[in-house]
Amino acid sequence: MKVPKPKTKYILDTPQDQRIFKKLQMLSKKKLSDKKKQLIKLLYSQLEKDWQTPLEKFIDRLVKEW
Repeated sequence: MKVPKPKTKYILDTPQDQRIFKKLQMLSKKKLSDKKKQLIKLLYSQLEKDWQTPLEKFIDRLVKEW
């Protein structure tokens, strides 16, 4: 039996996760600056199973900038 692929890589176990995901979808459709796009990408990553890796990479980029 073939296991279907998930429709998203995000973990949406709770109603709050689902609300956050929908809000991020709405925001990502807006015209955003590059900085805001990076922030949205980070926020999406917090819904992933392995959210620590993207967070660490984001922080590393900030450290390099400052």
